Amino acid sequence: MRFLPMLLILFTAPAFAQEIPDSLNVIFGPGERIESANFTGPVWVERMLTIPDETQPVPIGNVVFAPRSRSNWHRHPAGQTLLVLDGVGFYQEEGGVVRVLRKGDRVQCPPGVPHWHGAANDQWFVQLALTKEHPEGRVLWGAPVTDEQYSAGISRENKLAAAATPLARRYQHIATIAALNTKGNLTELGPALGRALDAGMTVNECKEILVHLYAYTGFPRSIQGLRTLMETVKARQAQGIEDVMGADAGAIQSEGAKYDRGKAILESLTGRPSTGRADYGDFAPIIDLFLKEHLFADLFERDVLSYADREITTISALVGLGGVEPMLRGHIGIALNLGVTGPQLHRVWDTLEATLGKQEINDSRTLLSNILSN
Repeated sequence: MRFLPMLLILFTAPAFAQEIPDSLNVIFGPGERIESANFTGPVWVERMLTIPDETQPVPIGNVVFAPRSRSNWHRHPAGQTLLVLDGVGFYQEEGGVVRVLRKGDRVQCPPGVPHWHGAANDQWFVQLALTKEHPEGRVLWGAPVTDEQYSAGISRENKLAAAATPLARRYQHIATIAALNTKGNLTELGPALGRALDAGMTVNECKEILVHLYAYTGFPRSIQGLRTLMETVKARQAQGIEDVMGADAGAIQSEGAKYDRGKAILESLTGRPSTGRADYGDFAPIIDLFLKEHLFADLFERDVLSYADREITTISALVGLGGVEPMLRGHIGIALNLGVTGPQLHRVWDTLEATLGKQEINDSRTLLSNILSN
């Protein structure tokens, strides 16, 4: 079977653009235009090389999609890896939401999972595709993507564009840092911290995210994250990059008993009175004391991050941990009470999916959708 890593179909009747614009960063050359019943609309494939392997060689190809083009539903028996080089595209797995892809995004298509992908409505799209050989073939094709299914991608892109404020982009960086640190993925945490610093976050803000996380992921994860930040800043200094340290956490000026201060902060976060203790607090009163005095007083009273920043940090850690739905439900509610919008939270979940993988966030995505629909 020929190597056709990413293929497309026409969305509407108007003619496609036939020439690749000079502004598009094709990098490896457009290759040859492909004609196939498995897609409609212009697509160019440059078959570059094959990584040798005794059982599963991995062909690599560069693919260029014209606007509105998309693949049929299809699956890869051995899976596929996609690296977005330029433009804007859509990707959807069967039963999942449409994911909007942009330059620098990565997609791991799970083996055997039906999906489709293609260019956005008015954008070209360039990707690098790595697809393992398999006895069943590299790709098994299914039915065309309907106009209704493709339109969901356009709607998704418009909603995300509306939510793409500087604040939303800040939340994306926070979510990525928190999720990677929760998983202990220090290899990817370093570059993620670098991207956050490039985007204007300060060293102390990144530091505070990692400090906040210890309440949810423990001292070992937090300390390893801080060490990774230290190494990242040092490496950037060696490259001539001087990152902004930013303000240190100010001294806490609050007076009164720490438990009462923490209780008051919790009430302001949730927007409702905190009466009595939860069942676990009655069973183990000391944990209620630690929560009020340490988490909600000692940590939330610190001023480097906003309450909303800390909630995005917390939510991302809880999604990464998994199996903590009651706590995640509560913190989603707090984020909404603090003014974080539904589209902003969806964008956070898109970031978490790109960082952790679809299987890791499926249940929490359903929980978020249920909360937002009520």
